[in-house]
Amino acid sequence: MTPEEVINQQLEYYNKNLLDPFCSMYSEDIKIYDLTTGIIILSGKKELYDKYNYRFNVQKVQAKIINRIVIGNTIIDQEEVSGIKENEIVKAVAIYEVERHLIKKVNFIFES
Repeated sequence: MTPEEVINQQLEYYNKNLLDPFCSMYSEDIKIYDLTTGIIILSGKKELYDKYNYRFNVQKVQAKIINRIVIGNTIIDQEEVSGIKENEIVKAVAIYEVERHLIKKVNFIFES
C-alpha cells in the first residue's frame, strides 16, 4: 500500500465506525498531537482504541476530505468532521506520517 492508500483505508474505516480495522492502520507507538498547542492528544494504541471507541460508538463521527496534499510518506488532509460536537462541523487539518504501511504520527490543527 502507498501512504495515500493507507490513509484512504483508515478514512473508510473511520466513516464506517469500524474500531478494530481503524486501529489496525496505526503503529503500536502512535502519537497524535495538537500542533497548535504542542499537546499530545494520545500516545499508544491503547489510548487510540479508548478514544475512538467513544467516538465511533457514541458520537458516530464522520469525516469529509476537502483537500489533500501528498508528499512522500506525508499526507495532509483538510477535513470537516461531524459528530464530535453536537450539531456542528469541526474543521481541521490532519498531517499524517506513514511508516511501513502504518500511521506513525498525526498532527492536528483545529479551527478555533
